[in-house]
Amino acid sequence: MYSLSDRTTNSPRGELLSTVRNRNEQQDASAGLFTLLTGTEMKDHHRHQLWLLVIAAAVLLTGLHTTRLWDQDEGYFASTAAEMHAQGDWIVPTFNGELFGHKPPWMYWMMMIGYELFGTSEFAARILTAVFGVATCLLTYHLGRRVFTAEAGWWAGLVMASCLMFNFVSRAATPDTYLTFFSTLALYLFAVTGPYRARPETSSTSEMAPSLSDVLPQRWTHFVAIYAAMGVATLVKGPIGFLFPMAVIGLFLLCTTPRRELDASAPRWRQWFEALRPFGPVNFFQTIWRMRIFTAIAVILLVAGPWYIAVGWKTNGVFLQEFFGVHHFHRFSTPMDSHKGPFYYYIVSILVGMFPWSVFALPTFLLVIRHLRTSASSQRGLLLMTCWASVYVVIFSLASTKLPNYILPAYPALAVLAAYFYQYWIDNPASVHRFWPRIALGILALVGMLGLIGLPLAGAWQWNGQTLLDRVGLASDVQSQLAWFGLVGAPATIAGCYALYLAEQGRSAAAVKCIAWTGVLSIFGVWNIAAPQIAHHQINGRIGAAIQQHVTEASPQIAEFGYFPPSLSFYVRHRIDPCSDKEATQQFMEDAGPKLLITTTDGYESLKGTLHEDVAVVEKLDRFPEKGQIVILYKGGSSPQRTAHSPSKSEPPIR
Repeated sequence: MYSLSDRTTNSPRGELLSTVRNRNEQQDASAGLFTLLTGTEMKDHHRHQLWLLVIAAAVLLTGLHTTRLWDQDEGYFASTAAEMHAQGDWIVPTFNGELFGHKPPWMYWMMMIGYELFGTSEFAARILTAVFGVATCLLTYHLGRRVFTAEAGWWAGLVMASCLMFNFVSRAATPDTYLTFFSTLALYLFAVTGPYRARPETSSTSEMAPSLSDVLPQRWTHFVAIYAAMGVATLVKGPIGFLFPMAVIGLFLLCTTPRRELDASAPRWRQWFEALRPFGPVNFFQTIWRMRIFTAIAVILLVAGPWYIAVGWKTNGVFLQEFFGVHHFHRFSTPMDSHKGPFYYYIVSILVGMFPWSVFALPTFLLVIRHLRTSASSQRGLLLMTCWASVYVVIFSLASTKLPNYILPAYPALAVLAAYFYQYWIDNPASVHRFWPRIALGILALVGMLGLIGLPLAGAWQWNGQTLLDRVGLASDVQSQLAWFGLVGAPATIAGCYALYLAEQGRSAAAVKCIAWTGVLSIFGVWNIAAPQIAHHQINGRIGAAIQQHVTEASPQIAEFGYFPPSLSFYVRHRIDPCSDKEATQQFMEDAGPKLLITTTDGYESLKGTLHEDVAVVEKLDRFPEKGQIVILYKGGSSPQRTAHSPSKSEPPIR
């Protein structure tokens, strides 16, 4: 049933892979500029980058303006950047007029640049995130090209551009894409100045356990560049910006520590001791020293330190206490915001997040394990990518708070490993048992059919007078559009069936292209066809527009009772006072001066009998995605424009 033959180890194909990689390194090291610009390899290099740029731009840069901000994270971060931009403050993040110690400033700086160029809008908040997403796809291509071959690099970049999670995050006003880019940049610089730096023609790159001097960068400036990238990553998301990439490099160096040869008659305990010696304390501290730990500290402090010092000084240390104490230590030790999960959480997250490419996850895993043991020509690259992915997945699996975007910096390594399998299948179609394409491509078609048929049925098929989506509280007008959303599953359904046909014919390259088209078309359809249908149901923008009229006319005080999604601050662009209970809300409305109150149907019903006659309902909006309505109440000296009459006990209930 299972067969993944090792034909790349002792076959002409294995020699070809080694020859192609050595030729790339020799060209990078010694070929003149004219040769590089006119040679066939460089033409392929440009062609790959051009097409990858076009595809990544098509799926990441289009439709950024078609939806309102998505809560929670986008609402928090875009609102914080908008406040910083309005105040001209590049140091202290604030949300709704209060200190916001969740993240360092890089993401806010990028959004502030977007606001300066395009105005304060959803597009401006997201555009530079998407640009860095495109750059990460190109960087992943170069990583795969240097570690394996240009063809593997092409597939790796395409995996990044068309997999579900990276695409979703790269179109959002959040920090994870920036972190992924700079973490990838640091590890790419390590790879090309260390284990994959250009070497003389006589050097060998096929050893599994080279000396540390062979895999470490040779120049001080190389270390500075690596740690400078980590320093910027530290400005993106704090200590994980340098701790995790350094852990990846350290683990890789430990795994490549040369082992001493033992006699065949050596006792078993001695063999175990020698196998574990690279991970012992002596070699551990020697490895840290060889990584130039003091250079790392100096460079990272030079890059990131000034802002941390400035924000600590301007906030009397309160920001640093909240940032490090709550959002690092506490998140690791205790589940926050109900974001918890079992130990296998990130395994499931990767399978979903890397769809459609993850349909071959199991055979990819088996091939990587086998070639780590047997394929000398690819061992070092597989080891580096495996260490990279393992550090993020294992450490975050130990953390109490879990979110799928936490391991996004592992996606470039996972994409390169996936590309390694797909290129192996293309080059050796008979070496992958037909069982694997039948299962994987069948799953691809099945997932497509679940979307194509399941989404419309979930909003139409009734059981005991309720649809499935009624039971989870989704608004009925949203359910009515799910028939159109189901069309997003069409590419996976069609491509899965056609790719299976191609695989049965032995045309593995064409089957892989079908998977690529599935990812590109599905994601493009989600963001440019399906998502705009949801946009007009998002009400926070309309709440902001309604409130802006009265803020401009009378500068009222604004409060909320039972409804405060973070994006509301972005659209209202005014401080919103929270009212924790009915009594506080009544006191707010009774105080002198013009007032605006944002509340829910339930909140309004509980207050209606206590409101004065000069309180008017100025807007009623259907909630999204929940059922019910949002009600905006106004109290002022003059009669406002109303969409409903002043509330009274005879007023019919709001649905």
